[in-house]
Amino acid sequence: MRILHAPENIGGMAGVLGQVQSRLGHEAVSYSFTSNHFKFSSDIILRKPGSFFERLYNALSFTVKFDVFQFYFGSSLMDLKDVHWLSILGKKIYFYFCGCDIRDEKTTIMKYPISACANCFPKLCSANRQLARKMAEKYGKVNFVSTPDLLEFVERSVLLPQVVDFDLINEIIKEPLPERNPEKFVIAHAPTNRLIKGTQYLIDCVKRLQNKGFDIDLLLIENMSHAEALRMYRCADLAVDQLLVGSYGLLSAELMALGVPTITYIREDLVDKYPKRPPLINANPFNLEDTIAYLYKNREELTTCQDAGLAYAYEIHHPVRLAIKCLEYYEQ
Repeated sequence: MRILHAPENIGGMAGVLGQVQSRLGHEAVSYSFTSNHFKFSSDIILRKPGSFFERLYNALSFTVKFDVFQFYFGSSLMDLKDVHWLSILGKKIYFYFCGCDIRDEKTTIMKYPISACANCFPKLCSANRQLARKMAEKYGKVNFVSTPDLLEFVERSVLLPQVVDFDLINEIIKEPLPERNPEKFVIAHAPTNRLIKGTQYLIDCVKRLQNKGFDIDLLLIENMSHAEALRMYRCADLAVDQLLVGSYGLLSAELMALGVPTITYIREDLVDKYPKRPPLINANPFNLEDTIAYLYKNREELTTCQDAGLAYAYEIHHPVRLAIKCLEYYEQ
């Protein structure tokens, strides 16, 4: 099959899926409009970001070259204007939604007492979200979503768990563990978006625990490449990811693969939507302090999370498994 992953490389997933599908004998290419500071690699990147003519030229040449188009983050080669014509030409179209590109903030706020949407201001919802949903429901043979909380927002959607780059993970695991003070309890967190991740809840919680005499260091990981950030997490006893969304993100999957015990918030109605129950520590802003205090006093329990997390990540998030799952849908 001739497959194009475009036009965003969210979390590096498009690039990794393309690489693995190529290893499996297909002609798969990832294409991005722009690069980013996380240094996720795509096979093709616009030489002049924002160039309409370069985008149009690529769109025309890709239409001839590829048969399967997997579009990410509610976009396409030409701002969704090309989707209708790709369909007329008999191309197979798949959308992969990752969060704010399809999540309905009004529904989320009204239905769920804890949500990132209620804390997000100004709203980060994709401006073309309604159009993307319309295009996906009309033209998408299958609409993939990266987390189960998104299943309710788009028709014909199936969960395609986040793709973890195990080549990078295995490279990092082989490196010696960073030196650290065994007396310190280090909590790591990446505040890529403080409102959505609930970062302030964590900062306030740690301050309260420190005032009570808990010897805790909060390591905020930011302004570095993706690989550098993952290496920093290995310095921690415990990681805290997102506390508001209600399902775990790519970072939590990567941390499980690295064997880093991780707290994140998973809504009870979503737990059974996963292929298996995720071995993550489930906490939200209301019980976060008690959860961290318990783990601080019972650190031996974190070892169980490490082993279970690695096994789960390998089974659920390995790129070969997910690349094959995509291929099975392409063949339908």
